[in-house]
Amino acid sequence: MKLRIGVDFDNTLIRYDEVFRDLAAERGWAAGGASKAAIKRRLLAEDGNDLRWQALQALAYGPEIGKARAYPGFVEFLRAAFRRGDDVFIVSHKSAASHYDPAVRLREAALEWLKDNRLVVNGHPDPSRIPASRVIFAGTRDEKVAAISKLRLDLFVDDLPEVLEHPRFPKSTLGVHFEGGRGWTRAAELAERLAAIGPEAHAAILRTLKSAPVRVSPAGRGGNNRVLAVTLADGRKVLLKRYLLDSRDGRDRAGAEFAALELMWTSGLRAAAKPLYKDPSGAFALHSLLPGRSMAGRAASRVHVTKAVAFLRKVQALRGKAAKIAAAADSRTCLADYPRHLERRLARIEAGLPQAPAAARAFVRKDVRPAMDALIAAFKRRCGADLDAKLPRSKQILSPSDFGFHNAVEAPNGELRFVDFEYFGWDDPAKLAADFSHHAGQRVSPALKALFRDGLAKLVPDRAGFERRLALVDGLVAFEWVLIVLNVLSPESLTRRRFSDPKRKVSALVGERLRRAKEMLRRIT
Repeated sequence: MKLRIGVDFDNTLIRYDEVFRDLAAERGWAAGGASKAAIKRRLLAEDGNDLRWQALQALAYGPEIGKARAYPGFVEFLRAAFRRGDDVFIVSHKSAASHYDPAVRLREAALEWLKDNRLVVNGHPDPSRIPASRVIFAGTRDEKVAAISKLRLDLFVDDLPEVLEHPRFPKSTLGVHFEGGRGWTRAAELAERLAAIGPEAHAAILRTLKSAPVRVSPAGRGGNNRVLAVTLADGRKVLLKRYLLDSRDGRDRAGAEFAALELMWTSGLRAAAKPLYKDPSGAFALHSLLPGRSMAGRAASRVHVTKAVAFLRKVQALRGKAAKIAAAADSRTCLADYPRHLERRLARIEAGLPQAPAAARAFVRKDVRPAMDALIAAFKRRCGADLDAKLPRSKQILSPSDFGFHNAVEAPNGELRFVDFEYFGWDDPAKLAADFSHHAGQRVSPALKALFRDGLAKLVPDRAGFERRLALVDGLVAFEWVLIVLNVLSPESLTRRRFSDPKRKVSALVGERLRRAKEMLRRIT
């Protein structure tokens, strides 16, 4: 995530120790090897005033500044920031001229040093340097803090605690105290974490959990979202889930998931993550991190299926507490919804065909579209007058929607826990059963699929109606999974894939999905 970063200049970006040491030694004012701070203490103690110290400052910050060097690690810090696309600013408390010698123009000397060291550039943009317009000098500390606030910085690095602890230092800016040594290495690590987590999420963690993030790593490969495991300074581990906010998709994914987890946790159901915080905009949420081994890609056993049905049984026991739970995303409240959703999915795919490979365009137009049209026509004939009959809430279930072992974690004690409830809500149980049977992301044998359907049938309010609808819609849901596999051709879906994993090679993903879709279509037609 792109950041807005500010850095102080004197004694943070630039190091003067060697310059002061050499200038003092030339005048016999200090022993060799003394630090800048030691030289200042000696001169003030000997003189009882700061005139000699002011003279050294005028030289070091003025005509002799060319001998100073950037602190080790700053250039690497800057390169990393530019690789992320960060906006970097230099904000310095520096008077225009030296109080000791007004002829020494301190700001001009500092800016020339930045240009000479290829850190700042005038005029046309250079992606490897800071624009001169982003170098800001302030006459007082108050003005400096005001400038930091006006720039809306995410991170500011300064060697003076007095700046970072200033009463008007913006709460939305993460202040980093620079202490030399590993200072820039530490700042680079913090900036990398901040960029991975996001400034708002980082602030929410500090505010809500009262502990700072110290380690961040990917937590699986979310198909639509960016999911990170965050380790806190106190040893706790939490899950940060970032949701892509796309105007083309009006669903409140973060809200639906958080409401589902709250319903389960307030009712004592612990087979899902604990909800910790949801951003008001819906951009991210914090959940507890479920320990254990992911079931994704693993073959499910009879025991796993039995536990999955047991989880659904516990969820259905919450029906009386779920008055505020909305319809599931893409819910089916009548049989007519099934072909409507197929049409919508294919329309989104067809919108992306002009940019798709020729093989994908030919497959969709010559194979997918004709097969779907024939399937829908046969479905409507079988449904007859029942096509538009509404399924009352009393015959619906609380559905996790995207439910299966691809979204399950096996705890060390063997218990199954489930993740991804962003589509949670009221829905047709036949949709859940058919989705489970045809889901492209899990390995379940036909016998175990039948076991799951039978277990689910025992939980639904109307078993006979459920089995009739399942017989009608099973083929359409199977076909829908062909379209779900092909949704990488949809501009909206492709945006989500890039958001969840910016490093993913789109061309390879499209090719792999096309092969899978062809194989799936052959099996069901």
